[in-house]
Amino acid sequence: MPITANFREGLNVLQYFISTHGARKGLADTALKTANSGYLTRRLVDVAQDLVVTEDDCGTHEGIMMTPVIEGGDVKEPLRDRVLGRVTAEDVLKPGTADILVPRNTLLHEQWCDLLEENSVDAVKVRSVVSCDTDFGVCAHCYGRDLARGHIINKGEAIGVIAAQSIPTVNRVHS
Repeated sequence: MPITANFREGLNVLQYFISTHGARKGLADTALKTANSGYLTRRLVDVAQDLVVTEDDCGTHEGIMMTPVIEGGDVKEPLRDRVLGRVTAEDVLKPGTADILVPRNTLLHEQWCDLLEENSVDAVKVRSVVSCDTDFGVCAHCYGRDLARGHIINKGEAIGVIAAQSIPTVNRVHS
C-alpha cells in the first residue's frame, strides 16, 4: 500500500506505521551486523591471545627487506612509511660507500627516516615477528614501536589481542 500523504500535511495511523518500517529495519540491521563484527573480534582474540612480547631481543639477524611500493611507475607507499617504527636487522649503509648510516638494532623514528630520505636509501632490512627467534611469543625488537606510546614495545604486552582488536571494523553500517 503506497503512502500518498507526507509528514507536513499529516499521515494517518496506517501510513505512519508503514513509514516506520524502514527505520525499524535499519536499526535492526545495524544491531545484527554489529553483532557479527563483535563475533569476528571475539574469534580473532581467541586465536591470537597467546601472542605476547616475552623478551627484549632474540638476537636474530633475519628480517624483511623493505622497499617502496611502486605501482605503474608511481610510488604508492614510500620507504619512510614502511620502516617507521621498525628495528633495523642489519646496518644501513650510505649508498655508494661503506659508511654506516643507521646501525643494526636501531628503532627507526622520524629523525632516522629523515636521514634515510636525505641519503636516498632505497631499501632497509628490518626485523619482523615472522623471522623472530623467540621460542614462545615475540621479542620487542622484532615487533618494533608501540604505536600507542611511541617507544619500543614493553615486555609482557599482549600484542595478539591488540592486533585482533585492530582488524575488525564496523563497516557494515556503511555498506
